[in-house]
Amino acid sequence: MYFLGVIEESRFHLAMATPNSMILSFSFIASAALVLGGRTCSCLQFNYPSFDTTSKDDFSFSPHSAIANGSLQIVQNTGDLSHKSGRVVYAKETLKLWNRKQTVPTSFRTQFTLNILPQNGTGEGMAFILTNNPSLPRNSSGQWLGICNNQTDGAPMNRIVAVEFDTSKSVEDDQDGNHVGLDLNSIKSVNQYPLSNLSIILSGGTDVLVSITYNSTTHVFILSIVQYNTTGPGGHNLRESWPVDLSQHLLDGIYLGFAGSTGDYTQLNQIKSWNFTTVDEVIVETRHESRVFLCLVTLISFATCSSLVLFVWRRVTQQRRLAYQALEKMIDAHGPVRFKLKELKHATANFSPRRKLGRGGGGTVYHGYLKRINREVAVKRVSANDKSRRGEKEFVAEVNTISKLSHRNLVKLMGWCHDGGELLLVYDYFPLGSLDKLLFANDKETTLSTETPELTWDRRFRIICGVASALDYLHHGSSKRILHRDVKAWNVMLDAEYNARLGDFGLARSIQLEGVTHHSTQAVAGTRGYMAHESFFTGRASLDTDVYAFGVFVMEVITGKSPSRPMIYDRQEIYIVDWIWRHYSLGKVPETADAVLGGVYDEEQVDIAVRLALACCHPNPRYRPSMKKAVQVLIGGAPAPIPPPERPAFIWPLSGTQQEIELAQVGVLFMGGQPSFCSITSTSLTGR
Repeated sequence: MYFLGVIEESRFHLAMATPNSMILSFSFIASAALVLGGRTCSCLQFNYPSFDTTSKDDFSFSPHSAIANGSLQIVQNTGDLSHKSGRVVYAKETLKLWNRKQTVPTSFRTQFTLNILPQNGTGEGMAFILTNNPSLPRNSSGQWLGICNNQTDGAPMNRIVAVEFDTSKSVEDDQDGNHVGLDLNSIKSVNQYPLSNLSIILSGGTDVLVSITYNSTTHVFILSIVQYNTTGPGGHNLRESWPVDLSQHLLDGIYLGFAGSTGDYTQLNQIKSWNFTTVDEVIVETRHESRVFLCLVTLISFATCSSLVLFVWRRVTQQRRLAYQALEKMIDAHGPVRFKLKELKHATANFSPRRKLGRGGGGTVYHGYLKRINREVAVKRVSANDKSRRGEKEFVAEVNTISKLSHRNLVKLMGWCHDGGELLLVYDYFPLGSLDKLLFANDKETTLSTETPELTWDRRFRIICGVASALDYLHHGSSKRILHRDVKAWNVMLDAEYNARLGDFGLARSIQLEGVTHHSTQAVAGTRGYMAHESFFTGRASLDTDVYAFGVFVMEVITGKSPSRPMIYDRQEIYIVDWIWRHYSLGKVPETADAVLGGVYDEEQVDIAVRLALACCHPNPRYRPSMKKAVQVLIGGAPAPIPPPERPAFIWPLSGTQQEIELAQVGVLFMGGQPSFCSITSTSLTGR
């Protein structure tokens, strides 16, 4: 048994080592093989990526504790949660404090994901526990966290060491209501660390990844905490070291688990994943045996060769698995349907080029048919050559953002797929395609069949109203204020009745702070011709820059001209905003209407749309209307604005002060779209 133990030990070190360190590991093991000795305690190891009924028998549950919704619920979410306490303990095996010769203490490491979801407030908290007494103490609700009660607090007979995650300042010694602490037989922490200054909120309802390593040689707990938001790890990370000698407080046969409680205010204390492993060591003694040496050298040589092969495979697969797990944790579990890769490949004829609908900065879109739901769909395939975090952030943001939106003028996200290295999104399919294909049907660069329906003025005006309504919803109607940042005809889909559906949230940002109207960025992003002048100086997206892009979009729909292409006016090259403004100043607004219309349009509606577009494209963002006001103008609920006859000059900086917001304060939804970096001339925006 000892021989097998040493060999297993060698495989552990080799699997965790780098190629350069394998030679050193081999030398170390070969030297250890010259002698006989004992190992530390029997290895205790388990891993639960999630929890279900099949793992129920592995745990011991106190009353009010259970497995539900893929998590260990320390106090189950049934009935009245107030003034309850609970414990969930791993019951298959206990942790041995010492090796079998009682000479070497045990080291271990554990990692778990906790999620504390407030119900009617926050209180009280939960804890990771090591104890010789697995039963839940009586009257341990409220401030006692299921660890002890008012009669046993501080008693050595408790035999419990706990790392508490406190969400309420319930005792005098607590520093605040959001901290971690080390408890020894008592609810009064011997060490505490407040988390609010690190932007880590335990009761924020988001996943918190906790890692704990115990070094039995130095008698130190090393605690690491990372909190996740919708886009991944957020805020700062905590790494704290606390001295503690487990042998001074615990006996052999240690139960591992979690405890928690509620008080007047309740919360759902959950553990969503948990893994644990002991860290074994080889004890070198002074007895030599040549037979043991020859046997071990042979076996270790074989283990070294096989481990070298396994190392590369494990390293690649582990990195890929961790990346996928991190990505899936960032996706809202209550979002759209998750499809299988095989199903989407079949629906798109394995992403056949003949099924290709178009390509944007975030990926390629294919036409597909899903037999399971008897429906045509559009499948967006995030760029295959972009497997970096940028592509993953785009994917997560589009899933989390669009899945929470519900408006008749927004493209509906049906589902997603993350499998086999693919990142895929499934949308409703629109046979008419994007607006630009109809709007520029006469361009030489666009090819349409002779059956393409005519884009009449009534349809164009309805499309303008629809996009305005969608932006008003994003800015003022959704649960979070969304900045689209890429409003243009290419991103507007048309259904069979020519109703507009705004889509491709490739550059969307979600502003989470109340009252904030903009988002700071580190690079100018968007599409040339649609971007407001101030964005190049502030480096930020805002409600105002979305309004500016909408104004350019209205001009595009009215004129049938591309904002990114210059036009000749009085022998000068100018762009669409200056072109419209010059016609307006000369009283020639009707002449801006697309010649394809043949003069068949409502002059009053054209005049309203042009004046609104010019107001939206005012060089000074303070004079632009909100999207709510724009909708009122279009439906006749407010008079059309009266822009100045001549286009005002762009002046920067604006007078007065403007509030700025840093990246750390904003929930970022990095999503597709290929940013265009532009420079400003006196009359136009041009690509660099």
